[in-house]
Amino acid sequence: MPAIAVLGAQWGDEGKGKIVHLLCRDADFCVRFNGGTNAGHRVVTSRIPALVGANGDDEPTETQEFKFHLIPAGALHENCICVLGNGMVIDPYALVQERNALRDALRGREPNIYISYGAHLLLPYHPIIERLEGSQSALDTTAKGIGPAYRDKAARIGLRMVDLLFPKTLPEKLQRVLAHYQSIWPEVKELQQFQSEALRDELLKLTETFRQRIIDTVQLLHDALEQEKQIVFEGAQAALLDLDFGTYPYVTSSTATIGGIGSGAGVPPSRVNRVIGVAKAYTTRVGHGPFPTEIHNDLGDRLRQQGHEFGTTTGRPRRCGWLDLVALRYVSKLDGLSELALTKLDVLAGLAEIPVATAYRYQGSTLHEFPAVCEMLSECEPIYEKLPGWDEPLGECHHFSDLPRAAQDYVRFIEDEINLPLSLISVGPGEDENLWR
Repeated sequence: MPAIAVLGAQWGDEGKGKIVHLLCRDADFCVRFNGGTNAGHRVVTSRIPALVGANGDDEPTETQEFKFHLIPAGALHENCICVLGNGMVIDPYALVQERNALRDALRGREPNIYISYGAHLLLPYHPIIERLEGSQSALDTTAKGIGPAYRDKAARIGLRMVDLLFPKTLPEKLQRVLAHYQSIWPEVKELQQFQSEALRDELLKLTETFRQRIIDTVQLLHDALEQEKQIVFEGAQAALLDLDFGTYPYVTSSTATIGGIGSGAGVPPSRVNRVIGVAKAYTTRVGHGPFPTEIHNDLGDRLRQQGHEFGTTTGRPRRCGWLDLVALRYVSKLDGLSELALTKLDVLAGLAEIPVATAYRYQGSTLHEFPAVCEMLSECEPIYEKLPGWDEPLGECHHFSDLPRAAQDYVRFIEDEINLPLSLISVGPGEDENLWR
């Protein structure tokens, strides 16, 4: 199938990077279409040729991990061309740092990256503005300046990657936005110190090694589709953090659902043949906002420690809760999921029973549909179905039939409740710790 979408089906941090990395073994392109450095995709690998022993042996010498933030997770594969789409906001300083780190990890091999003309620039004043406005503390964001960068885009005062190709007009555009913010905060020296021409010169020097990679990626991707190349679209964040359909205002600033592929990469979602939603075997959330199945006792701490639930980008501890099938059914409708990838099933080993939310109780009524309204969701009490747990570790399971019967029943229960096949089950962080069905 030439086009596959990998989308977060909860509140993010589901393990999308691992799934994308696996699928990109055979892919020609990997495309990010939303978000910025607020995304964090952790990939544990031992089979990329550039990461194996220097003696040239076929067998890897060790397992390594790489943390992606802007560059798509397919970049570890030499065959895969990576595209940063127009729906992203790109911090060029962070991009250079990540590109250099990736090149070092690949032992000198340059990752094959193209950047959309239309992707917006996240510049050094954006994090300052976010801090001054207090949105970081109010919404518990990553404090990377993502929101202000997307707001500049909507206000039509933002700068785009293509502006780096026109150095003569770049200072004028920079001056327009700098004057706007400097007039709002005349007393803030951090903002007043920016000068358009100096910032232009700094940006041009910073990006000189990859400016030739800023191209019309819409045409690139449509040409690839016509040639029946395989494309993996990598979502950042997740549906419940989508700007329009998530738990607003505790959401991200971009489109994290299937619609983001159209607006953020220029490819109609109708060209996507396979839509994989990624969900954990339980649920986590970072930051503020309602979370009906959150666990407020030692079991929540156990899941956090056992599942290493700390943010890839910020290191913040994640809130942990039981699997929420009400939310999953909602996301399945939004994204038109064709299948689900279930991650971290191994983390549930050792529990005597495992509650799963199948409905909510709200003001005396039973809800089977997810209310994406914070005032309602905060009053929802989950109605649980309690399933038997299992004690056996799952790391040595290589086939679905190897799983303990209770773990198999847990998977089948999810499939029946959301009416979707679970095509992949992850039983550990490694790229070989997966059960394909």
